[in-house]
Amino acid sequence: MMKVDTLRQFSGLSRYELWASGWAKKDNIDIFSYVSAMCNPEDCLLFCRLLFPDFFVSQGAIFLSAKYDHDVFVVWLKKFDGDARAVEKIMNHTHLYDVFSGCTDEVDDVVFEQLAETIALSWRLVLKDKFPERKFSVDVSNSDQDYGPTVTFFQVID
Repeated sequence: MMKVDTLRQFSGLSRYELWASGWAKKDNIDIFSYVSAMCNPEDCLLFCRLLFPDFFVSQGAIFLSAKYDHDVFVVWLKKFDGDARAVEKIMNHTHLYDVFSGCTDEVDDVVFEQLAETIALSWRLVLKDKFPERKFSVDVSNSDQDYGPTVTFFQVID
């Protein structure tokens, strides 16, 4: 028998840890207890739109539907001399700080980093499912030049 983890163990979960610290029998609770007690199903369902996005195909390029704007696409395509892959990379980039701009709680950066990795995993799976004949690179970055953890994808040509 063997356990296969899909995601690494989470860290930096201060809200969960604060909630869990209130229980006398901590061995009887887990993240699913937290979800049951604290999370709204509507919020979880809405978040699935980020994990499992819709796409828009334009001139063979693939974009997050929520980020696609044809006029912007044309401008970037000109700027990158017709390199649709470069346009995909720039138009599909998603800053997690922007996704959660309404969050007033103090959130450890490690939480955003782990979330970016989780979103990237999900996008890889969805892109493979929706476009099995194409190959994609799904990248996570968190450099000094980025505005927090960022996820993007673009097609890879063999």
